[in-house]
Amino acid sequence: MADHKILPVFAFIDDGEQLQQLREYLTTVGKAKLDLKGPPDVSENLLDICSQLTVMGACPHPVEVDYILNSICSLMVLVPAERALEVETLYRSLVAMCSEARMIGELDCSTETLQKQFKQWGTSLEGQRDILRLVHVGLLEDQKADQAAKVMIMLLGTYTEKDAAQAREDAIECVRTAVVDPKSFSFDHLQRLCAVKALQKSDPLMYSALELFISGTLKDYRAFVKAHPEFVGQMLKVDEAVLLKKIRLLTLMTIAETNNVSFYYIMDHLGKIVIFQVIHLDDLAKELDLPSNDQLEEFIIDAIQVNAISGKLNEITRTLVVSSFQHRQFGREQWQTLQ
Repeated sequence: MADHKILPVFAFIDDGEQLQQLREYLTTVGKAKLDLKGPPDVSENLLDICSQLTVMGACPHPVEVDYILNSICSLMVLVPAERALEVETLYRSLVAMCSEARMIGELDCSTETLQKQFKQWGTSLEGQRDILRLVHVGLLEDQKADQAAKVMIMLLGTYTEKDAAQAREDAIECVRTAVVDPKSFSFDHLQRLCAVKALQKSDPLMYSALELFISGTLKDYRAFVKAHPEFVGQMLKVDEAVLLKKIRLLTLMTIAETNNVSFYYIMDHLGKIVIFQVIHLDDLAKELDLPSNDQLEEFIIDAIQVNAISGKLNEITRTLVVSSFQHRQFGREQWQTLQ
């Protein structure tokens, strides 16, 4: 627990005094190498302070990092609008500090905010890409995979067919993080990105992995791993057990979507027809290569909890009744269903 006797208190004090207290705190607690007075110009003073912010990344007390973050954000408004480059530099420093401390969730880095800030700052295309990469890494470190995916898609969206080949590493990381994210089940939208399309030539194996998770099943996954035994560990950088569970979830979604043999429907209170898919547990166990016992039931419960499907187990008939499921690919038919 943080020692509240040394926590900085920056509210309701003069800007110059606030800057001085920041310097004293970072020097004393964070071991930063700062002159205790600093430049008289507020912008230059703040830039000098922010050049040392990474020392707070190793701080064991998140509340202290939060104090520093709030203080600097309050001082950033004092930087004149015409000095947008300095504000951009300050923001980079805040991203680096929060990323190191795994607290980037405390910083507003939504794609909407980033787009607005880039416009205000007049950030160059390469500058935008650099910042988006920094934010993406920070979000992953802070266990915010969903938001990180949005930032990565925004990053790849800055590339066109002309320069898509330059985004090879970013595209690979985009596919990798999407595939290993345990809560991500739809990937076909990635194929519309020029940078990802370019992987067909620059990294066909990674592109094949993407196609596998777009439409493949457990059987396809095992064939892929057999042909490329080092790929999961070396390229996707994840334990195979994680991907096995994920491909089983995706396979279950495919079974629910393609099951046209056993189903029934009812009309809900709004007069809309709701179709229920009936899947026999023995058949499901075979497709998922799981024992038809508690292990299968636990898997189904997990699938419901992560919203891969919605449904109920019927232990008497030994069936899974699926009321809804996520679509692995979102095309015209799915749009018509929504309408």
